Amino acid sequence: MIIDGFLQFDPAGTAITAGGPSTNTIDLGSGRDLGIGDDALQVVVHILETFAAAGAATLDVQVQSSVDNVTWTTLVESGAIPVADLVAGKSVLRTALPLDQPAVTAGIGRYLRLNYVVATGPMTAGQVQAAVVIDRQANVAYPPGVTVSN
Repeated sequence: MIIDGFLQFDPAGTAITAGGPSTNTIDLGSGRDLGIGDDALQVVVHILETFAAAGAATLDVQVQSSVDNVTWTTLVESGAIPVADLVAGKSVLRTALPLDQPAVTAGIGRYLRLNYVVATGPMTAGQVQAAVVIDRQANVAYPPGVTVSN
């Protein structure tokens, strides 16, 4: 997978503790063209470091859109994921970027971000990497320090 620096919501190693918006907001510009909607653009959120919490915390990842970079609408979300399932190497969200059809719906706004909702937290450990990528992401992501024998 090739990750464009301008299409990263959260660069590798971003810690998520109490929730909130992604590190970066993506500005699609006013003259954008997101393609014909063949599911080529994907939003992918990978766990790089296993999450931990004192209690039974959960994480919900929301893909959000805004026309003014102030008011945000959730386009799609992962749903509450238990802390026990937030393990290194796992993708917790892998979804096609919704179609931009302003004639049919309100369309995708100019700005995109992720919003992390932590319930019964805070998280005491855990890191993600999140970006818009092209095509399906299918490689196995290993946590740092894994040695593969030849």
